[in-house]
Amino acid sequence: MLFHLLLLSLGTLLCHGLNQGGDASNLIVNAIVAKNNISVAECWAIEPGFAASNVTGTVGDLTLHLGNIENAVYIIIPNDHGKPNNGGLHNGAHSQWVFALTGGVNVSFPDAPGGFSVSAGGIFISTDVQGTSTNGHQSIWAAGSIFIQAPFPDGVAVNHTVIANHACEEK
Repeated sequence: MLFHLLLLSLGTLLCHGLNQGGDASNLIVNAIVAKNNISVAECWAIEPGFAASNVTGTVGDLTLHLGNIENAVYIIIPNDHGKPNNGGLHNGAHSQWVFALTGGVNVSFPDAPGGFSVSAGGIFISTDVQGTSTNGHQSIWAAGSIFIQAPFPDGVAVNHTVIANHACEEK
């Protein structure tokens, strides 16, 4: 079931986070990173980009290798009568993918301008783990949100190119 939820999330992103340039297509995601001990947003193009599948059942469909993940966690935010869940200031638990399956999140930074929002079906990356950023970031999840945290093995993020030193432009 986890695999199907990840595919659903990626499918939604094909409409929102795909950058098509020439023959290559890349998944574009917001990433929370630490610079000079401060958490900030960057816009990343995941590499390699999408490729046409030659696997039976998905021939011709666009696929993207997410890289290895370990010990993924499925998280349900309580509905709490519609009250958003304020995670407070914190560092990322791991260097990881975060998949918003339902609901959504607003991410902001106490020591830097900007921030970003991710709605249901969206993905972002968090790499501002303890020891890389003093205050971390703040995430406010919509009540009842369901999301997956999927850590990168050894804390090494998936291959990417930084395309902007701020959050990705919304489309």
